[in-house]
This record gives sequence, structure tokens and C-alpha cells, in this order.
Amino acid sequence: MTTKVDLQDRGAVTSRTQLLAVGSLLVGVLLVAGKLVVGFLTGSLGILSEAVHSGLDVVASIFALIAIRTAAKPPDSEHPYGHGRAENLSAFAEGILLLITAGGIAYAAVLRLQSGGGQVDAAWYAIALLAASMVIEAGRAFVLGRSGSEALEADAGNRLADVLSSLGVLVGLVGVRMGYRWADSVAALAVAALVAFTAIQIMRRAGDILIDRAPVGAERSLRDALGSVKGVREVLSVRVRRSGSQIFADARVSTRRTLSVEAVEALSDEVTEAANATFPGIELVLAVEGQQLPANVVERVHATVDRQGLMRDLHNVTVEMEADRSLHLSMHVKLPGSMVLEEATKVVRELEALLRSELPEVSRTDVHIEPLEPEIVAGEDVTARLADLVAGIRAAVERQRGVVGCRDVELSSRHGHITAHIVAAMEGDLTLEQAHGIETHVENEVARDFPELHEVVARATA
Repeated sequence: MTTKVDLQDRGAVTSRTQLLAVGSLLVGVLLVAGKLVVGFLTGSLGILSEAVHSGLDVVASIFALIAIRTAAKPPDSEHPYGHGRAENLSAFAEGILLLITAGGIAYAAVLRLQSGGGQVDAAWYAIALLAASMVIEAGRAFVLGRSGSEALEADAGNRLADVLSSLGVLVGLVGVRMGYRWADSVAALAVAALVAFTAIQIMRRAGDILIDRAPVGAERSLRDALGSVKGVREVLSVRVRRSGSQIFADARVSTRRTLSVEAVEALSDEVTEAANATFPGIELVLAVEGQQLPANVVERVHATVDRQGLMRDLHNVTVEMEADRSLHLSMHVKLPGSMVLEEATKVVRELEALLRSELPEVSRTDVHIEPLEPEIVAGEDVTARLADLVAGIRAAVERQRGVVGCRDVELSSRHGHITAHIVAAMEGDLTLEQAHGIETHVENEVARDFPELHEVVARATA
């Protein structure tokens, strides 16, 4: 359902963008017509240059509209990243047109200056047209600049340039009315310079995206966001690029080698959420790798057992460093109870070979094999039925040194054998090693005092 809503929102934004492009195109056509008529009536090169400028703006607006329609197409087999760069290509083409326009206007202005400035009629309606044009172009720039489209934002920058160029032509006409015939040609030269500057800015921005230049600061921001996710040990690489208004990125991060597939999926989700919080809507391709820490030998043992994929429930891993700096490994693992000893021995030898490959300094390995318990064990809660036994166990637990209280006792009967589950309260400032020692002591003492119990499992809590 979330995906459907996102697609509908994106479709609504695209439709609105296309309407803005069409509206801007119609306004541009009307301005071109008005400037051409007034330019020929007054003989003003500045107004005619504005008309040519606006005419090419109309062509650029057509490019923008086509680009927006193209960019709205969904990804396909030939364009797996979508068509967003059509907007950037349109903006670059608009910049080229503007640059050509600037050259033509400048050339005509220089020729007229060489001939003395020409005959220009600075009529009141010409000044009124320029003033109205400035207001209209400022409004277009405001609306287009907030469209979210790369092509229309480039068009908005061009509109702001039109405001300034119209202002320059207006000043030129005022100069002509004051008796300075050359003012109109100078205004045309100012328009040419402003158009050229705008064109270069548009081409530079669009060109950066077309050659995969990352947005300024994007790589560092994304790297910091990914590195802040709990469980990510190191951000190995980040690459960012833009296509239209869409940001694409690929990243490699490292984490603990012993994470399960489920844990890696959860970590990937958290990393993706962090990326979206920094760059909303980002398309992130993520690779998660296990990081090897040479100093963490126990973790490397766990990773090796996981890599073999045959053992289960690895526990009680002990790494002993001998006098000659070699390592002696001991551990407990579980294999299916139905497996014959010969096959289990073969599995253990394969594991030992892998461990020596991972840790060449290992001189000895002792792997204690235990049968894997069934997934579900039939049992019955007999706590209420054996209330006297429960009371005796509670009293025995509370007598033990280091125990501040017995929180709970539950008795389970499994095939006629009773297992006692004990929750013993202890001081919160104990280390886990100290608490585990007290747990073991409680289990031994309770098992000794109550021989009718088949198994005692004690759990420490603060």
C-alpha cells in the first residue's frame, strides 16, 4: 500500500510540473509576440534582442516540456535508472541556445554602435511593455523555481536573467529619451553579457550531473548517516550521483561477521532508513560485508563455524594462549542426535582444518560434540502440584551467598523427569562472570539438596 501511495504522489507531482511547463510556454509565446511588435515599431535593438532572447526561451521551454514528459517515464530494460537525465540534457541544450543568442545580440549591438547608434523611438508603450515583462518574468521565476524539476529550475534561472536584461533595456530606452542614442546598443550588449553568464551557469550545473559529479557534500553526509547506524563498524565506500531530481547511491558497509541473515536484513533496513532521512527518496544499493577483527579470536571462531554451516549452538569457546604464543581452542557444538560418530568425527575434522586456515597460530583444537535437542519438547508445568518442593527450593536459593532473593521457581515435568527453573536476584553491580559463578553454585547446591530433580537451571537478574 505504501508503494502505491508513493507512485500516486509522484504522478501528481509530474502532472503539476507538466502543467507549469505548458503555462510557462504560453506566457513566453505572448511575450515574444509583444516584444517583436514593439521592437519593430520603435527600432530598438535592445527590445529586438529581448524578443530573440525570449523566442529562444520558448524553444527552451519546449525542450523542458519534452524532457519532463520523458523523465516521467518509468525505468525499463534499456533505462534501468529511469529517464531523469532527460531534464539535465534539456537544461544543457538550453544553455547552448542562450550562449548562441548572447553572441548574436552582442554582434548586432557592436555593428550598431559602429554606425552611430541607429534610430530608436523610445515610446511610452515600449517602456510599459518592458515594465510589464519584468513583473511577469519575476512571477514565472518564482513559480518555476519551486517546481522540483531540474529543467524548470533551469528555466527559472533564465527568467531571472530576463528580468535583469529587461531592466537593462529599460535603462537604455530612458537614456535614448535623454538624447543618448548609443544607450540602446549598450543595453543590448549588457543583455548579451547577462545571457552568456546565465547560459554558462546552466550548462555547468547540468554538465556536472551528466558526467556523474556528486552534489557538494553529499558523499560526506551520506557516509556520516550510514556510519551512525548501530551495528555498522565501518563505511567502506560511498558513491553518489544525480539523475534529474533523483539521487542514486551505492555503498559498502562492514559489520560483525557472525550476524545471522535475518540480522543482516534488519541492519540493511536501518541503513536504508538513515539514508532516506538524509536524502529523501534516495535510491540506495547497499552491500553488507563481515569485518574481520584480528584481535577478536572468539568472533573469528564463530564466523568459521558459521561458514562451515554444519554445526549448531556453538558455546563455551575458550582461547588459551600457550607459553610459545600458540593458541589452544576448546568449544562445545551440537550436531543431530541421529548422526553416527564416524560422520560426526569427519565434520569435526573439517572444522579443525577451517580453523587452522583462519587462525594459523592454532596448535590444538578440542571440539566437544553434543546431541542437538529436538525443536519442541513435551512438558507439563507441575509447580502448583508440588508446592512443598517449590517452597523448599526457594528457601535453599535464598540461603546461598550472593543471592538477595528468589524471584521465581517453576517446575516442569518432561517424560517423568522434573526440571527446576529458578530466577535468583543478585546485586546489580556484579560482573557477568561473578553472576554466572553464583548461578552455577546455586544449581549445584539445589541439585544436591533435592535429588528428585533431574535438572536445575538458574538465571540471575538484578
